[in-house]
Amino acid sequence: MGYLYALGSAVTGGLIPVLSKLLLVNVKPLTISALVFLVAGLILFPYRPKDLPGRRSVGWMVATGLLGAALAPALYLYGVDQTSAINAALLTNAEVFFTAVLAFLVFKERLKRKQLLESILVVAGIVVVSTDLDFSSVQLLHGLTGNLLILGSSIVWALDNNLSRITSQRFGPIFVSKFRNIFGGGLLLGFLLATSASLTVPAPALPLLFLYAADIALATLTFMAALVRIGAVRALLVFSTTSIFGSLFAVAGLGETITLIQASGGALILLGVYLIHKSEGV
Repeated sequence: MGYLYALGSAVTGGLIPVLSKLLLVNVKPLTISALVFLVAGLILFPYRPKDLPGRRSVGWMVATGLLGAALAPALYLYGVDQTSAINAALLTNAEVFFTAVLAFLVFKERLKRKQLLESILVVAGIVVVSTDLDFSSVQLLHGLTGNLLILGSSIVWALDNNLSRITSQRFGPIFVSKFRNIFGGGLLLGFLLATSASLTVPAPALPLLFLYAADIALATLTFMAALVRIGAVRALLVFSTTSIFGSLFAVAGLGETITLIQASGGALILLGVYLIHKSEGV
C-alpha cells in the first residue's frame, strides 16, 4: 500500500507543473504558493474538524509547514526566476540525494544494499527525463544565485520529507496534510501581506486555483500516507515517477512533446522503482 500511495502521489504531483504554468500567466508565483497550500489544507479541514493541533503537535505542524509549504517553495520559485530552465530541472533532482543522506545520517533509515544500486537507475532516469541529455545549456556558474536557491530548496524539502515521516507516524497522514499546508500557506500569506505584495487573482483564474489546491491536497495526503508505510527514501524514489506523469500531462494539456530519449529515461525510472519494490519481497 505504501508503494501505491507513493505512486498515487506521483500521478497527482504530475499535474502540478501543468497547473503552475497555466496559473503563472496571470498570477504571481508566491501568491500561487500561499493560496494553494492554504486552501489545500482547508479542503481537508471538514474531516474531523474538532481534531486540532495541541501542545504535542503544534510545534511539529509549524515546523513542517514552514519548511515544506512556505520556505522551500519560496526558495525554489525565486531560484527558477534567476536561472535557466535546464539548470532548474537538473538541480531539483538533488532532493532525492539530500533526502537519502538525511534519512541515513540523522534518521537512521536504511535501504538494502541491492536497493542502493537500483535507486541509481531511478536517479539516472530522472536526469534523462528532465534534461533530455541536452547538457549544452547547463551552465552551473551562470545564474549562480538562482542555482544556490534551488539547491537550498532541495535541502529544505529533504528535511521536511524526513520530519513529515515522523509527524505522520505520530499524528496521522490526514492531520499532518491539513495543518502542514494550513500553517505553511498561512505563514507565506502573512509574509506577502507584511511586505504589501500583490495578492490579485483574476476571477477567471479562480477555478484553476481551486483545482490546483485540490490536487495539492491529494498529492500531500497520499505522499504522507506513503511516508508512514515505506519511509522517506523509498517514498521519494517512487514519487520521482512524477516526472513521467508530468511529461504526459504536459503533452495532453500544453501541447508539449516527449522525445525518445525522455521516454527511455522514464523507462529507467519505472524499472528502478519496480526492482526496489520487488526486492522488498512483496
